[in-house]
Amino acid sequence: MKSISKIWQRTPISYYGGKQTMLPYILPLIPKHEVYTESFFGGGAVFWAKTPVKTEIINDFNANVYNFYKVLQTRFVELQTLVQQSVVSREAYKSALVIYHAPFAFTEVQRAWAFWYATNCGFSNQVGNCRITTSSKNVSSLKNKITNFTDTYSARLQGVQIDNNDATEIIARYDTPNTFHYIDPPYIGANQGHYGGYTQEHFNELLKTLSQIKGKFILSSYQNEELEKYVNEFAWKQHKVLLHLGSSHTKNKKRQEVLTINFEI
Repeated sequence: MKSISKIWQRTPISYYGGKQTMLPYILPLIPKHEVYTESFFGGGAVFWAKTPVKTEIINDFNANVYNFYKVLQTRFVELQTLVQQSVVSREAYKSALVIYHAPFAFTEVQRAWAFWYATNCGFSNQVGNCRITTSSKNVSSLKNKITNFTDTYSARLQGVQIDNNDATEIIARYDTPNTFHYIDPPYIGANQGHYGGYTQEHFNELLKTLSQIKGKFILSSYQNEELEKYVNEFAWKQHKVLLHLGSSHTKNKKRQEVLTINFEI
């Protein structure tokens, strides 16, 4: 099994639906490639953990996600200043939410800070419910994130193309026989957080696109009837992983993640 990079394992934001716990299962499956796309980027756990390649495209349809990474890439010092000035409090969280929900009234850097703060402080890393309490270990966790918010993140993004587009368009546009696509769409039939609205029809269109590409892919999802049809028709392979849910409210529950691939290991 390939080891996880000690440098890039930690993501700059803690993001709902992030794949940190799946890295030991995903990374060993990644094939050799020259072009990399991650079309539903979010927290980008796979990107931060994998070995960089010459051509990399990261994409997210959510404008707040896109803005955060563009600022992280091109205006890091300004963003770092706001991060380092952050106060760990519910009041600061409320201020971040004001910016998050009224983005056009604030600068790109302010919006990036608000997104960073709101996701790292939100319950289950979702924007909307603050998890900070005066006695909570989450206070210490956020302070560590402030300390660790260094220019290594910005350096990793240099030369990376950051896009704000439909995932299927990104996959089709940058597909070559030497492309590897990692795809982590919102899960059908599950809580999609602030990605709510991703439907079975969207997923069907994604599957159609994947059936037509020349490159290789890994698709993260839950099991799905339409997906099963494509697996059977195109002889895709699946790896199923049973995980314990991390929330204290669901600590005794498990979920089965499915990794679908279109190549031989």
